[in-house]
Amino acid sequence: MSTSTQTHPILWASKSSTHPVLDCSVVALTHYLPPYMARVLLHASHQVRNLEILLSVAQEPNRRYECTWDGLNVQVQKSIMLRRAWKHKLGFEDELYVHFPYDTISRLRRIRPNIILSYELGFRSLASWFYAKSHGAKLALCVCVSEHTEQGRGVIRYGLRKWLLRQANAVTYNGPSCRRYLEKLGVDTDKLHYFPYATSDQFQYLGPTTRQPQDDHRLLYIGQLSDRKGIMLLLSGLGEYCLRQPDRKLHLTIIGTGDREPNIRALPIPHNLNVRMLGHLNYEQICSEMSQHGALIFPTLADEWGLVVNEALQAGLPVIGSVYSQAVTTLIEENLNGWQFTPDQSETLFHALDQFFAHDNQSLEPLREAAQKTVKDITSPNVANLLVDMFRQLQ
Repeated sequence: MSTSTQTHPILWASKSSTHPVLDCSVVALTHYLPPYMARVLLHASHQVRNLEILLSVAQEPNRRYECTWDGLNVQVQKSIMLRRAWKHKLGFEDELYVHFPYDTISRLRRIRPNIILSYELGFRSLASWFYAKSHGAKLALCVCVSEHTEQGRGVIRYGLRKWLLRQANAVTYNGPSCRRYLEKLGVDTDKLHYFPYATSDQFQYLGPTTRQPQDDHRLLYIGQLSDRKGIMLLLSGLGEYCLRQPDRKLHLTIIGTGDREPNIRALPIPHNLNVRMLGHLNYEQICSEMSQHGALIFPTLADEWGLVVNEALQAGLPVIGSVYSQAVTTLIEENLNGWQFTPDQSETLFHALDQFFAHDNQSLEPLREAAQKTVKDITSPNVANLLVDMFRQLQ
């Protein structure tokens, strides 16, 4: 298994905006507004004359975010939401939500923005293009994908995306794999702007990186309990690992809810595997759990990023992460701040676990420090500065 990491070269240095407020009106359109995105847009709003946000829904059914819109001008649109099944080549199915905010053009006509930032490559971006073309506004498309998540999307969708991307004045990408995908679609490199995920500066781990020796090798899982997140494969792999290592005790704490919860509770596990299920926790409770664990384990089968990786690194937790997460392949370096594995190849998980358990309390401390250093400059204000730099170039 390759352990090389594709660290992005553009933004791992702190930036500060010294420019005056940009005299432009910006509208950002997206499906819903999670806290980490809200904080980036809030920082950006302080650097432009006007920034308004149009949401398709207040929150999607499978999310449990608190709506943190303080300081932002947010409107929820009139929209139709459809559910559809996403069938990936790895064999899992996941439920997706497709939004049709049908009052997009009329709302844009009332606001009259100079710049439109539209998330994803669907109906809202098509409507945004129609308005921008007829009113002389600049269109930036925010794309958050990876090559892995987009496999098998179909020729028609590929062609429509390729056409829509050609119409944009700017296109953002969230990581190296996303950039490669966009380049394959023919997006000019001078249109591309780096716009990574950043943990919310409002909800951050402020505890120590040191751990008690008894907590060094406790594993923490945070996420939905679904097939896409690989939780059942993980438990199967951990069970097999424990059978191979009968003298080694494994502790796994699971934070999250989902349709696989009954299956997890009914799963037979070896005597040397201890599983705690805590359900849904707020961020303060999650931070408390982070301080009592030695590593995050992230077994996803498909994530175009995986913000929990950033959050764990910021808390000083090494990450044992799936190569099907762009955050893992971009941020995690073997034996520096974690280990990569392929969740549908159990031997790679066993190798990563062996590497993890080979470290004691003292030798894990450099990994914890390196984890925090990896993401110390990927902050809400810095990412907002990148966004405003793009607005300035469009203006």
